[in-house]
Amino acid sequence: MNLPNVTVRQLEYLIAVAETGSLTTAAVRCHVSQSAISLALTELERALDLRLVVRSPRRGAALTAAGAQVLADARRVVGAMGDLGAEARGLSLRVGGVLTVGCYAPIAPFHLPAAIATFEQAHPDVSVRFVEGSLPEIAGDLVAGRCEIAFLYDQDLLPGIETRTLHDQAPRVLLPGGHRLRRRRAVALAELAADPFVLLDVAPSERYFRAVFAAAGVEMVVAHRARSFELARSLVARGIGYSITVQQPALGRSYEGLEVVTVPLRDEVPTTPVVLGWASGPLTRRAQAFAEHCAALFGPGQAV
Repeated sequence: MNLPNVTVRQLEYLIAVAETGSLTTAAVRCHVSQSAISLALTELERALDLRLVVRSPRRGAALTAAGAQVLADARRVVGAMGDLGAEARGLSLRVGGVLTVGCYAPIAPFHLPAAIATFEQAHPDVSVRFVEGSLPEIAGDLVAGRCEIAFLYDQDLLPGIETRTLHDQAPRVLLPGGHRLRRRRAVALAELAADPFVLLDVAPSERYFRAVFAAAGVEMVVAHRARSFELARSLVARGIGYSITVQQPALGRSYEGLEVVTVPLRDEVPTTPVVLGWASGPLTRRAQAFAEHCAALFGPGQAV
Protein backbone atom coordinates (compact mmCIF):
# COMPACT_ATOMS: atom_id res chain seq x y z
CA MET A 1 0.00 0.00 0.00
CA ASN A 2 1.39 3.41 -1.02
CA LEU A 3 0.43 5.94 1.64
CA PRO A 4 0.68 9.69 0.88
CA ASN A 5 3.53 11.49 2.61
CA VAL A 6 1.23 13.65 4.75
CA THR A 7 1.92 14.96 8.24
CA VAL A 8 -0.53 15.76 11.03
CA ARG A 9 0.91 19.28 11.15
CA GLN A 10 -0.02 19.85 7.50
CA LEU A 11 -3.57 18.72 8.24
CA GLU A 12 -3.75 21.02 11.27
CA TYR A 13 -2.70 23.96 9.11
CA LEU A 14 -5.33 23.06 6.50
CA ILE A 15 -8.01 23.02 9.21
CA ALA A 16 -6.85 26.38 10.54
CA VAL A 17 -6.96 27.96 7.08
CA ALA A 18 -10.42 26.52 6.43
CA GLU A 19 -11.78 27.86 9.72
CA THR A 20 -10.19 31.32 9.50
CA GLY A 21 -10.32 31.89 5.74
CA SER A 22 -6.87 33.44 5.85
CA LEU A 23 -3.28 32.21 5.83
CA THR A 24 -2.30 35.15 8.02
CA THR A 25 -4.93 34.46 10.68
CA ALA A 26 -4.21 30.73 10.54
CA ALA A 27 -0.52 31.46 11.14
CA VAL A 28 -1.38 33.52 14.22
CA ARG A 29 -3.59 30.74 15.56
CA CYS A 30 -0.91 28.10 14.97
CA HIS A 31 1.93 30.31 16.27
CA VAL A 32 3.98 30.00 13.08
CA SER A 33 4.83 32.26 10.17
CA GLN A 34 2.57 32.72 7.17
CA SER A 35 5.29 31.28 4.96
CA ALA A 36 5.30 28.11 7.08
CA ILE A 37 1.55 27.74 6.54
CA SER A 38 1.92 28.35 2.80
CA LEU A 39 4.78 25.88 2.45
CA ALA A 40 2.91 23.18 4.40
CA LEU A 41 -0.17 23.58 2.20
CA THR A 42 1.93 23.40 -0.96
CA GLU A 43 3.61 20.21 0.27
CA LEU A 44 0.22 18.74 1.21
CA GLU A 45 -1.20 19.53 -2.22
CA ARG A 46 1.86 17.97 -3.86
CA ALA A 47 1.60 14.83 -1.71
CA LEU A 48 -2.09 14.37 -2.55
CA ASP A 49 -1.78 15.64 -6.12
CA LEU A 50 -4.77 17.91 -5.52
CA ARG A 51 -5.48 21.62 -5.47
CA LEU A 52 -6.84 22.21 -1.99
CA VAL A 53 -6.75 25.97 -1.40
CA VAL A 54 -7.31 28.97 -3.64
CA ARG A 55 -5.26 31.93 -2.42
CA SER A 56 -6.37 35.48 -3.21
CA PRO A 57 -4.87 38.77 -1.92
CA ARG A 58 -8.35 40.28 -1.64
CA ARG A 59 -10.50 37.32 -0.67
CA GLY A 60 -8.06 35.44 1.53
CA ALA A 61 -7.97 31.66 1.25
CA ALA A 62 -10.85 29.39 0.26
CA LEU A 63 -11.03 25.62 -0.07
CA THR A 64 -11.65 23.99 -3.42
CA ALA A 65 -14.23 21.21 -3.69
CA ALA A 66 -11.42 18.70 -3.25
CA GLY A 67 -10.13 20.68 -0.29
CA ALA A 68 -13.52 20.51 1.42
CA GLN A 69 -13.51 16.72 1.08
CA VAL A 70 -9.96 16.43 2.40
CA LEU A 71 -10.88 18.76 5.28
CA ALA A 72 -13.44 16.27 6.62
CA ASP A 73 -10.83 13.50 6.65
CA ALA A 74 -8.24 15.87 8.13
CA ARG A 75 -10.47 16.66 11.09
CA ARG A 76 -11.02 12.98 11.77
CA VAL A 77 -7.30 12.19 11.53
CA VAL A 78 -6.23 15.10 13.73
CA GLY A 79 -8.90 14.24 16.30
CA ALA A 80 -7.86 10.58 16.36
CA MET A 81 -4.19 11.51 16.70
CA GLY A 82 -5.03 13.80 19.59
CA ASP A 83 -6.81 10.96 21.34
CA LEU A 84 -3.92 8.59 20.62
CA GLY A 85 -1.44 11.04 22.10
CA ALA A 86 -3.54 11.42 25.24
CA GLU A 87 -3.73 7.67 25.65
CA ALA A 88 0.02 7.36 25.22
CA ARG A 89 0.58 9.93 27.94
CA GLY A 90 -1.83 8.14 30.25
CA LEU A 91 -4.25 11.07 30.37
CA SER A 92 -7.34 8.88 30.26
CA LEU A 93 -9.38 11.25 32.42
CA ARG A 94 -8.56 14.40 30.44
CA VAL A 95 -9.87 15.54 27.10
CA GLY A 96 -8.55 18.30 24.90
CA GLY A 97 -8.50 19.83 21.45
CA VAL A 98 -11.11 21.59 19.35
CA LEU A 99 -14.68 20.26 19.25
CA THR A 100 -17.00 21.54 16.52
CA VAL A 101 -20.67 21.17 17.47
CA GLY A 102 -23.56 21.53 15.04
CA CYS A 103 -27.05 22.68 15.96
CA TYR A 104 -30.44 23.00 14.28
CA ALA A 105 -30.92 26.79 14.28
CA PRO A 106 -34.32 27.11 16.04
CA ILE A 107 -33.15 25.12 19.08
CA ALA A 108 -29.63 26.61 19.21
CA PRO A 109 -30.42 29.35 21.81
CA PHE A 110 -31.85 26.70 24.14
CA HIS A 111 -28.83 24.40 23.99
CA LEU A 112 -25.58 25.85 22.64
CA PRO A 113 -24.84 28.64 25.17
CA ALA A 114 -25.42 26.44 28.22
CA ALA A 115 -23.62 23.46 26.69
CA ILE A 116 -20.55 25.44 25.62
CA ALA A 117 -20.16 27.41 28.83
CA THR A 118 -20.58 24.50 31.22
CA PHE A 119 -18.61 22.00 29.12
CA GLU A 120 -15.60 24.29 28.72
CA GLN A 121 -15.71 24.95 32.45
CA ALA A 122 -15.66 21.22 33.16
CA HIS A 123 -13.07 20.52 30.43
CA PRO A 124 -10.82 23.59 30.12
CA ASP A 125 -8.51 21.84 27.63
CA VAL A 126 -11.33 21.68 25.06
CA SER A 127 -12.25 24.64 22.85
CA VAL A 128 -15.81 24.38 21.50
CA ARG A 129 -16.83 25.90 18.16
CA PHE A 130 -20.21 25.60 16.51
CA VAL A 131 -22.14 25.74 13.26
CA GLU A 132 -25.89 26.17 12.92
CA GLY A 133 -28.38 25.69 10.10
CA SER A 134 -31.38 23.69 8.97
CA LEU A 135 -31.63 19.99 9.81
CA PRO A 136 -30.50 18.91 6.31
CA GLU A 137 -27.54 21.29 6.51
CA ILE A 138 -26.39 20.08 9.92
CA ALA A 139 -26.90 16.43 9.00
CA GLY A 140 -24.73 17.06 5.95
CA ASP A 141 -22.09 18.70 8.15
CA LEU A 142 -21.99 15.59 10.33
CA VAL A 143 -21.59 13.21 7.42
CA ALA A 144 -18.93 15.42 5.79
CA GLY A 145 -16.99 15.75 9.04
CA ARG A 146 -17.47 19.52 9.38
CA CYS A 147 -18.74 18.92 12.91
CA GLU A 148 -18.30 15.95 15.25
CA ILE A 149 -21.61 16.03 17.09
CA ALA A 150 -24.83 18.02 16.80
CA PHE A 151 -28.11 18.96 18.46
CA LEU A 152 -30.94 17.85 16.17
CA TYR A 153 -34.59 16.98 16.12
CA ASP A 154 -35.19 13.29 15.47
CA GLN A 155 -36.61 13.97 12.00
CA ASP A 156 -35.51 13.05 8.48
CA LEU A 157 -31.98 12.16 9.55
CA LEU A 158 -29.57 10.88 6.92
CA PRO A 159 -28.48 7.24 6.90
CA GLY A 160 -25.27 6.79 8.83
CA ILE A 161 -26.16 9.17 11.67
CA GLU A 162 -26.40 7.69 15.16
CA THR A 163 -28.39 9.47 17.86
CA ARG A 164 -28.89 9.74 21.59
CA THR A 165 -32.15 11.25 22.88
CA LEU A 166 -31.77 14.17 25.26
CA HIS A 167 -35.39 15.15 25.91
CA ASP A 168 -38.85 15.07 24.40
CA GLN A 169 -41.54 17.69 24.94
CA ALA A 170 -45.09 17.91 23.65
CA PRO A 171 -45.76 20.94 21.42
CA ARG A 172 -47.79 23.83 22.78
CA VAL A 173 -49.92 26.54 21.25
CA LEU A 174 -48.36 30.01 21.27
CA LEU A 175 -50.92 32.81 21.76
CA PRO A 176 -50.80 36.60 22.21
CA GLY A 177 -51.36 37.86 25.73
CA GLY A 178 -54.85 39.13 24.93
CA HIS A 179 -56.13 36.04 23.11
CA ARG A 180 -59.54 34.68 24.03
CA LEU A 181 -58.09 31.24 24.89
CA ARG A 182 -55.05 32.41 26.86
CA ARG A 183 -56.40 31.25 30.23
CA ARG A 184 -57.37 27.75 29.11
CA ARG A 185 -55.68 24.76 30.77
CA ALA A 186 -55.51 23.13 27.31
CA VAL A 187 -56.58 24.05 23.81
CA ALA A 188 -57.72 21.94 20.86
CA LEU A 189 -56.40 22.97 17.46
CA ALA A 190 -59.94 22.92 16.10
CA GLU A 191 -60.71 25.91 18.34
CA LEU A 192 -58.08 27.92 16.45
CA ALA A 193 -59.00 26.81 12.93
CA ALA A 194 -60.34 30.28 12.03
CA ASP A 195 -57.26 32.11 13.35
CA PRO A 196 -54.24 32.91 11.12
CA PHE A 197 -51.36 30.47 11.67
CA VAL A 198 -47.71 31.56 11.84
CA LEU A 199 -45.39 28.78 10.69
CA LEU A 200 -41.79 28.52 11.86
CA ASP A 201 -40.41 27.61 8.45
CA VAL A 202 -36.93 26.11 8.90
CA ALA A 203 -36.52 22.74 7.18
CA PRO A 204 -38.02 20.29 7.95
CA SER A 205 -40.33 21.97 10.47
CA GLU A 206 -43.27 22.32 8.05
CA ARG A 207 -43.51 18.53 7.68
CA TYR A 208 -43.65 18.09 11.46
CA PHE A 209 -46.28 20.79 11.98
CA ARG A 210 -48.42 19.30 9.21
CA ALA A 211 -48.24 15.98 11.06
CA VAL A 212 -49.42 17.74 14.24
CA PHE A 213 -52.41 19.28 12.43
CA ALA A 214 -53.21 16.00 10.71
CA ALA A 215 -53.22 14.15 14.04
CA ALA A 216 -55.66 16.76 15.39
CA GLY A 217 -57.87 16.43 12.30
CA VAL A 218 -57.42 20.09 11.34
CA GLU A 219 -56.18 21.51 8.05
CA MET A 220 -53.00 23.60 8.38
CA VAL A 221 -53.54 26.90 6.55
CA VAL A 222 -50.44 29.09 6.78
CA ALA A 223 -50.98 32.85 6.93
CA HIS A 224 -47.36 33.82 7.62
CA ARG A 225 -43.99 32.08 7.45
CA ALA A 226 -41.11 33.06 9.77
CA ARG A 227 -37.53 31.89 9.33
CA SER A 228 -36.64 32.52 12.98
CA PHE A 229 -38.19 31.44 16.26
CA GLU A 230 -38.18 34.96 17.69
CA LEU A 231 -39.86 36.46 14.63
CA ALA A 232 -42.65 33.89 14.97
CA ARG A 233 -43.06 34.80 18.66
CA SER A 234 -43.04 38.53 17.85
CA LEU A 235 -45.75 38.11 15.20
CA VAL A 236 -47.86 36.20 17.71
CA ALA A 237 -47.24 38.81 20.42
CA ARG A 238 -48.59 41.47 18.06
CA GLY A 239 -51.80 39.47 17.57
CA ILE A 240 -51.04 38.73 13.92
CA GLY A 241 -51.69 35.04 14.45
CA TYR A 242 -50.94 32.03 16.62
CA SER A 243 -48.19 29.46 16.35
CA ILE A 244 -47.05 26.13 17.75
CA THR A 245 -43.83 25.75 19.69
CA VAL A 246 -41.84 22.85 21.10
CA GLN A 247 -39.12 24.83 22.88
CA GLN A 248 -40.35 27.24 25.54
CA PRO A 249 -38.36 30.33 26.62
CA ALA A 250 -38.31 31.12 30.31
CA LEU A 251 -39.61 34.65 29.61
CA GLY A 252 -43.06 35.09 28.10
CA ARG A 253 -42.23 38.30 26.25
CA SER A 254 -41.31 39.14 22.67
CA TYR A 255 -38.38 41.39 21.74
CA GLU A 256 -40.83 44.32 21.96
CA GLY A 257 -41.79 43.34 25.50
CA LEU A 258 -45.25 42.13 24.51
CA GLU A 259 -46.76 39.11 26.24
CA VAL A 260 -46.89 35.69 24.61
CA VAL A 261 -48.58 32.73 26.30
CA THR A 262 -48.01 29.00 25.80
CA VAL A 263 -50.97 26.67 26.37
CA PRO A 264 -50.83 22.85 26.24
CA LEU A 265 -52.51 21.10 23.33
CA ARG A 266 -55.49 18.92 24.20
CA ASP A 267 -55.02 16.85 21.04
CA GLU A 268 -52.92 13.68 20.90
CA VAL A 269 -50.17 14.74 18.50
CA PRO A 270 -46.66 13.48 17.62
CA THR A 271 -43.62 14.83 19.41
CA THR A 272 -40.16 15.53 18.03
CA PRO A 273 -37.37 14.54 20.44
CA VAL A 274 -34.18 16.58 20.69
CA VAL A 275 -31.21 14.29 20.10
CA LEU A 276 -27.46 14.40 19.86
CA GLY A 277 -26.33 13.04 16.52
CA TRP A 278 -22.99 11.97 15.07
CA ALA A 279 -21.68 10.13 12.04
CA SER A 280 -21.61 6.36 12.57
CA GLY A 281 -18.42 5.13 14.17
CA PRO A 282 -16.51 5.74 17.38
CA LEU A 283 -16.59 9.22 18.89
CA THR A 284 -13.44 11.07 19.86
CA ARG A 285 -12.91 11.32 23.60
CA ARG A 286 -13.93 15.00 23.61
CA ALA A 287 -17.15 14.27 21.67
CA GLN A 288 -17.97 11.39 24.01
CA ALA A 289 -17.40 13.65 27.01
CA PHE A 290 -19.64 16.29 25.43
CA ALA A 291 -22.40 13.72 24.88
CA GLU A 292 -22.27 12.60 28.52
CA HIS A 293 -22.21 16.21 29.69
CA CYS A 294 -25.27 17.14 27.61
CA ALA A 295 -27.19 14.06 28.72
CA ALA A 296 -26.79 15.24 32.31
CA LEU A 297 -27.46 18.89 31.45
CA PHE A 298 -30.53 18.48 29.23
CA GLY A 299 -31.84 15.06 30.18
CA PRO A 300 -35.32 14.32 31.63
CA GLY A 301 -36.16 16.50 34.60
CA GLN A 302 -33.72 19.24 33.60
CA ALA A 303 -34.82 22.73 32.57
CA VAL A 304 -34.27 23.39 28.85
